[in-house]
Amino acid sequence: MLLTSCNVTKYLAEDAELLTAQRVAIRKGSKLENRGEVNYELSLLAQQKPNGNFLFLFPREHFYLANSKPRDTTRIDRFLRNTIGQPPVLYSDSLARRSAELMEDFLRYRGYFNATAYHEPDRRKRKKVNLIYHVEPGTRFYIDSVQYSSPAPEIDSLLQVLKEDSPLQPNTPLNLNAFDEEKARISRYLRDEGYAYFSGNYFDKLEIDTSQREGYANIYLSILPPEQEEAYRKYRIGEVTVITDYSPALDAAGAAYPGDTVVDGIRFLSPTPRFRMRPELLAQNIFLHTDSTYSREAYEKTNLSLGGLGIYRFVRINQVVDPNQPDVLNYRIQLSPDKRMSVGVDLDLNYTNRSQLVNTDTDQNTAFNNNLIGVSVSPNFRNRNVFGGAELLSVALRAGVEINPSSDSAAQFFNTIDLAAEVSLNLPRFKDFGFYRLANRTGILSGNFYQQLRERASTRYSMAYEYLLIRTFYAYTTANARLGYDFRRSAQTSYRINHAAVDILNFTIEPQFEEILQNNQRLRRSISDQYFFSALFRNLEYSRVGRPDRHGRSMNLNGQFELTGGEVYLARQFFNNLDPRDHFAQYALAVADVRYYKQFSPLRSFASRLLFGIGRPMVVDQEVPYVKQFFAGGANSMRAWAPRGLGPGGYVDPLSIDPADGTFNNNLRLYQTGDLQLELNLEYRFNLFSFVRGAVFTDIGNVWTVEEDPDRPGSQFLFQGRIRREEGSDPFYHQPFYRQLAVAGGAGIRIDLSYFIFRLDLALPLRYNYPQMGDGEPISPREPISYPETAYWRDFGSFRFSDITFQLGLGYPF
Repeated sequence: MLLTSCNVTKYLAEDAELLTAQRVAIRKGSKLENRGEVNYELSLLAQQKPNGNFLFLFPREHFYLANSKPRDTTRIDRFLRNTIGQPPVLYSDSLARRSAELMEDFLRYRGYFNATAYHEPDRRKRKKVNLIYHVEPGTRFYIDSVQYSSPAPEIDSLLQVLKEDSPLQPNTPLNLNAFDEEKARISRYLRDEGYAYFSGNYFDKLEIDTSQREGYANIYLSILPPEQEEAYRKYRIGEVTVITDYSPALDAAGAAYPGDTVVDGIRFLSPTPRFRMRPELLAQNIFLHTDSTYSREAYEKTNLSLGGLGIYRFVRINQVVDPNQPDVLNYRIQLSPDKRMSVGVDLDLNYTNRSQLVNTDTDQNTAFNNNLIGVSVSPNFRNRNVFGGAELLSVALRAGVEINPSSDSAAQFFNTIDLAAEVSLNLPRFKDFGFYRLANRTGILSGNFYQQLRERASTRYSMAYEYLLIRTFYAYTTANARLGYDFRRSAQTSYRINHAAVDILNFTIEPQFEEILQNNQRLRRSISDQYFFSALFRNLEYSRVGRPDRHGRSMNLNGQFELTGGEVYLARQFFNNLDPRDHFAQYALAVADVRYYKQFSPLRSFASRLLFGIGRPMVVDQEVPYVKQFFAGGANSMRAWAPRGLGPGGYVDPLSIDPADGTFNNNLRLYQTGDLQLELNLEYRFNLFSFVRGAVFTDIGNVWTVEEDPDRPGSQFLFQGRIRREEGSDPFYHQPFYRQLAVAGGAGIRIDLSYFIFRLDLALPLRYNYPQMGDGEPISPREPISYPETAYWRDFGSFRFSDITFQLGLGYPF
């Protein structure tokens, strides 16, 4: 409050004025399409931006001005002035006029040829200016007719064909951005038809005639006469030469290439007699074929495919006109190899709060908190060309522990042990075992998709092993093998497909946890030794990364579908005695993860995530395996709760009640999972100073069971609430799912070190998933009524510092 009340203007020169705010005012009643969007884009054209605030409250210009006096020479002064502070933005009338001119040009470019804009400085506060841009768009013009022309007859005939699919069509709003798109479309098409050197610079200025019809314009798009003869020449491909293991020094010295062979009309040269990469495999990734018509698409596909092999640091494709045939292009492809082998190590640190069950011999059904510090080391090894065919061999290991540094004699020092190993072999080509060929022939898979799959997908074989021990709860080992594909269809879209897969899961239950499972049969069935078998299909993962638009908005989508044991399920329909003990897992699982980002400035943004997941067993007496169920809590989920510490539904675990004094401890329910998850995360990210970023966030969500679980009352996902009367227990009111949503809020600090981001979040439960006393302690005994909404929200009158949950992590949570 002290800083915000300071008079910043006292530091300014007598004739200087501080720009405090600005806005764009579009005349009311004007006919303007997408009014809000246009207003936003106009505001981006302003040549001056008012200063921001530090932590939303404190003017940054104050830190700059108040610490710029001659005596302000200490490190703290420089830190406040240069890191937190900002030079004051002083109002400039010339820049304001220039901004108004840019706004007029912007609207005219979109067909509002009579648009006007002017600025008005509001000086009601001394030495402060609130700037207003007044905009009158006028009437928008529409296209009446479109004509294409070229002095080259062959190109002119192509233009008349392309005209049919042009974004410039009669009776559509005139927008000169469409002219730019049309130039790019025509240029791309002509380059694919052999006109290698055609570009958008060969178009004449767009001619617009508005004199024929009021409110309408005739469009004339023309291609200029060629200044150089080769501009409109149609080329075909001549010689294609590939230099593997290219070295600029050897090339400059004129060294000979003892390795020399021809495959499919492509000449391969190597500085050694033996080729590092087999030429016949390289030829499969080159789409420039001798005597074919030049195509820019084939050029780019070759560049992308060779770079995607992963064994070359640089790929250069040089094209030159044949000196003896002016309509022929010769290609010289230079491949600079990357290091064949690499070794790396990743280090991960984390902090969590996990319960430890007390030995059943002394005190049944009790637990106490562990504040755990975790560390894991993950060395990895990669060989990028293990068999001479650009095969990528990856070996990764992981060893991690979580320890309790507490001096409490009842606590165990080592709480969690995690060991894992994985070996994978990626082939840089698609190996079809007949499944996709059949899908293409039967029409299930389109021809275009199948062709892209053959050209861009890589085949992956992998084996992995993991051992995880959580003291007083359980330990499990899992071994798996996979056969699948990685398919990057475009720069934004990728697929990851697993077909044949086998997993072996073995559980060892600690005695303390076994006693809990005896009282929860559904949970007990999910924690058991199982086999996961898939012969034709295991899972599909789809990922799309959206590009930011001109407003800084982007959207990412990740979808997963898993079907395990489908073949076993079908076989059991014919053989009733197959797998009578249900050792083979049979379930389906789907997850949708949608993320929206809005970039306000390079260091200020908004991020959100909507997550929905559901899993269902295919056999009535089975459950979705515990390792595949959903959970909430942790550094990347509901941050006010520990992992597996929230839900399911409105269920309150008896272990969360301290039997000594009846108080509630929210950090003890660390094995709770569900069949369905719904979560929404909102986060505003901003810069604090230097490489330190800040964030405020809200997390909303929970997990539920799809079917009723008598051992966990209130856990089922319901659309409508109702009174439940379970045998042997008191009746209670089961709330609908939206009344069981938990809400967390908090703030965090991110240290951005470029290579990685270290994150510390402080989160506090704001709304609980059950009626409580104001501090998280559940109401007991609970009446069979629908409690008011106030019974779910925290009472800050009983706030304690220990109610804050600290979450450490690397990278952003989403």
